Amino acid sequence: MAHSHQPSVNLKAAAALLSCSVVVVFFVFWGATGEAAQPVYDNVKPLQCQIVASAVFPEIILAKEDPSVAHDVPVVLGGISDVTVEKALNDRGQFVIRVLTDRGPSRKIETARGKQRVFLNPSFVPTVLVFGVSGCSLDGSCGESKKLKINLQSRFSLQTPSGKVITGRSNGLEGDDSIANPSGEELLAPDVNGIDAEGCALLADGTFWLCEEYRPSILCCETDGTVTKRCIPEDVKLPLSDIQIVKNLPAHYAKRRANRGFESLALSPDESTIWVLMQSPFDNEAAERSGNVRILGCNPENGQPTSEFIYRLGDPAAADFLTGGVVPDDGKLCAMAAIGPKKLLVLEQSDDGDAKMYRCELDEATNVLDDDQDLDGVRNLSQVGVVPVKKTLVADLASLLPSFASDITAGQWQPEVDEQVAGLKLEGLAVLDSNHVVVVNDNDFNVDRLFDENEVSRRSCMWVLSLPQSL
Repeated sequence: MAHSHQPSVNLKAAAALLSCSVVVVFFVFWGATGEAAQPVYDNVKPLQCQIVASAVFPEIILAKEDPSVAHDVPVVLGGISDVTVEKALNDRGQFVIRVLTDRGPSRKIETARGKQRVFLNPSFVPTVLVFGVSGCSLDGSCGESKKLKINLQSRFSLQTPSGKVITGRSNGLEGDDSIANPSGEELLAPDVNGIDAEGCALLADGTFWLCEEYRPSILCCETDGTVTKRCIPEDVKLPLSDIQIVKNLPAHYAKRRANRGFESLALSPDESTIWVLMQSPFDNEAAERSGNVRILGCNPENGQPTSEFIYRLGDPAAADFLTGGVVPDDGKLCAMAAIGPKKLLVLEQSDDGDAKMYRCELDEATNVLDDDQDLDGVRNLSQVGVVPVKKTLVADLASLLPSFASDITAGQWQPEVDEQVAGLKLEGLAVLDSNHVVVVNDNDFNVDRLFDENEVSRRSCMWVLSLPQSL
């Protein structure tokens, strides 16, 4: 999910589940960073993470059932795609967070046209919600984690300058899935302004930027959710929009895999740069084998790209990490927060059950913004004169995943401590203060449970770990 005012750094990292979100504060070990002519891709052994506080998001109706639409369902808060700290933790144990939902509940079903994605509530619009959090007294105790209280303060949807709501429906361009009504019988009209919102970065003046997966694009928003500008890849055509369209992003971003566009957004603490991160390599086999993923830096005043770097999936401690790539099974970058002008925290997950947080340093990485080489499938980047982002392991969350799974399912899923746990969809990450962070999950609006009573119900939740050293 790198956002919020000065002390808030969005952790686009994160989690998924329906109506409860989990915030996590991690104990993280930060190794010393030495200056060297050649970057060192070291792997600092992290201290064990400890959950010190947690909460479940309340069940809030975001969209009512429409009786005139067959099989339409009400939408309860879920699908949380990012979290931002809006007001910093005070001495009374209170802080304020902002969360963002994605495009809304959907699934694929068999129809007369074959396999078809259906939107279960076509009237749903991506929503921003602001919550007050209390009970977060981080006294350093090592006992049972505290239970936080979460109260809704405000909510709003996104709109165009003319007042049209912005839905979660795709734009109807090449590469977009067709979408149907809940029964699958009729196709839904595309929305040229539609977005699948995934990341949020809040500036000190209350305006904010979003990133989304469809085009992919980044969007500039006023404090009330009015989208004033949408920056898209250079060669993409998006006619008839009443939002200002700026074709200033590198053309190769249009080569994203389906549902794998811009996943995370982060604002540097000095508000000089918006960092936006792809979820996965581009849509070709060579890129998937190399594990090369793009990070783009943009000017928050106008969305103009200023830099671009290569992030490599996998374990940086592996012997052939830099020369051959050690790509986990379907690795994906799910959340991000900025901790310095050119330093990021990135949450990397995979179908293998990996959930690792890396400190990423961009100072010594090669800026490839104006590089015309096809770098996405290159395994040994040194052969083409490119230094990727330096990654250092900060925290391996594997030992916490069973607890996360239990929280998300209200104890219905109790994995063993050493059991491989995958599919939790942590999708939001934010810095709470110099010693603590926040993480949330995406429960996919609990869709599986809605249609299969044998499936375990999933909630939206939050957890806390304290850092052994200040950020």
